[in-house]
Amino acid sequence: MTKTLSKRVFYIPASRTVWGDFALEMASHGLVPTIWLGDWRNHRFGTENFPDCAVLGLKEVQATLPTFPVVNVPDATFLLSREFLQLKAQSMKLMDRQDETRSYGRLERDAYFYAIVTRLYSLIVDKRIDVLVASEAPHHVAQLIAYRLCEMLGIPTYHLVNNTYVPLVQVHREIIGRPIAVSRKGDVSSHVTHLTAALDAYRTGIPVPLYMANQAKRDRAWMFLPWAAKYWRAAASQRLRLMTGKSEPLRDDVQIRSRFPYRSNTRRFSAPVIIERLRRALEREYPRHTVTVDIDSADIPRFVYFPLPFEPERTSLPDGGDFYEAMDALLALREYVPDDVHIFVKEHPTQFSRTLPGYKARSPLLYSVMSRLPNTRLIDIAVPSSALVQRAEFTAVITGTAALESALIGKPGVVFGTPWFAEISGIHRFDELPKFSALLAAPHQSVDDIIRAATVTVEHHSIPGVISVEQMTYFEQKFGDAMAGLVDDGVMIRTVANVIAADLVSRNN
Repeated sequence: MTKTLSKRVFYIPASRTVWGDFALEMASHGLVPTIWLGDWRNHRFGTENFPDCAVLGLKEVQATLPTFPVVNVPDATFLLSREFLQLKAQSMKLMDRQDETRSYGRLERDAYFYAIVTRLYSLIVDKRIDVLVASEAPHHVAQLIAYRLCEMLGIPTYHLVNNTYVPLVQVHREIIGRPIAVSRKGDVSSHVTHLTAALDAYRTGIPVPLYMANQAKRDRAWMFLPWAAKYWRAAASQRLRLMTGKSEPLRDDVQIRSRFPYRSNTRRFSAPVIIERLRRALEREYPRHTVTVDIDSADIPRFVYFPLPFEPERTSLPDGGDFYEAMDALLALREYVPDDVHIFVKEHPTQFSRTLPGYKARSPLLYSVMSRLPNTRLIDIAVPSSALVQRAEFTAVITGTAALESALIGKPGVVFGTPWFAEISGIHRFDELPKFSALLAAPHQSVDDIIRAATVTVEHHSIPGVISVEQMTYFEQKFGDAMAGLVDDGVMIRTVANVIAADLVSRNN
């Protein structure tokens, strides 16, 4: 039995309501939520069950200029540290997700960054927080700032990472930390069976992931007028609420729709037209810098494949760690790879999607910058990614599964960040790479080798469970009736709480 603790917790719950129950489970171990900053679905739960807890709404912290008093502030050493300067850069980039029509300027972002920092730093110090626990890697600005501030203050931090093939989670220390070993976690034999089947499929080629097929289907069904009409109805409803003095719905809306959001931040009726113009500009610029290659031609030079990640998304920031910027990763890769070996770069197809906010996170100008790097080619979107993985010397990603696909067909897979499969055979962390020639000369892993390594990861580090509402919907579609035997929320929350409590005890000894 885990030793009883007495710790004040900064808690960041994800979207599923089970994370409210997890807060109670933590409290039973002596890990008491003292600051709460999470999804709106659990906001009321926190207020009702932890009356002494400072329960903050994301909209309140991220999209409303605060009026609270600041008592504690960081010193010069803290502010000039590499970690704080990186946090500021990450926060500015993460604010792209809030910027509905590219009107959230740098000066306003700067003010909001310091508003959030001063509020949360003062609160963390005032409440004497001992540990931060997040249901998933923080990908809202305020949550990331809270997480990083705690790291910089030497406060232990924990979050969960999900498996992309089966409903499993891992508990990680810190954003770029490694998973914690788990002893008692429930039966994972069915998960191993499903994961083995998924990896076995790569013996005959690289299958199209279900989420990509879903996205393509949604894009085909998208039409501008119905989408715009839905937005305009929401805008009219918001204006009507303001006129009649009715409160906004509980759901957090952290979008920034004005250059001066502290004055007025209502939906703009011109937004659908502006958004479509921005999407079209991105979509039209990419082909101007691409080349079409015959992937079967003997004349193709030796190359390394670097598929760009979809942004804005958690899988790049914060999961990419120091390489949360795709351009940084590409430059580092270009310097690592010999001059005569090309790098083929391909945009993520969903970056141009009409149903996702890719226009927020990639400037059309970036394609020109990338295409001017030595022996670096942007590849036509029509060239299959699977063919590029198969022909490349190796595939490098921020955290995407293309690296695992590369390993499954007997080639190295390189990751800049920390996906769930980072510890599996055939996967190499960029910051630990040997010389290029040594990497290619290293023994290749077979599908059987990778299945065995993945099984070890599942058995030693994984817990049956699902983090978010979106992930639950996806896995229910993928596994159907079998989901009932793959997920047990009670087991998940008890196990995660036990793992964190035990780890804290070991740190204190």
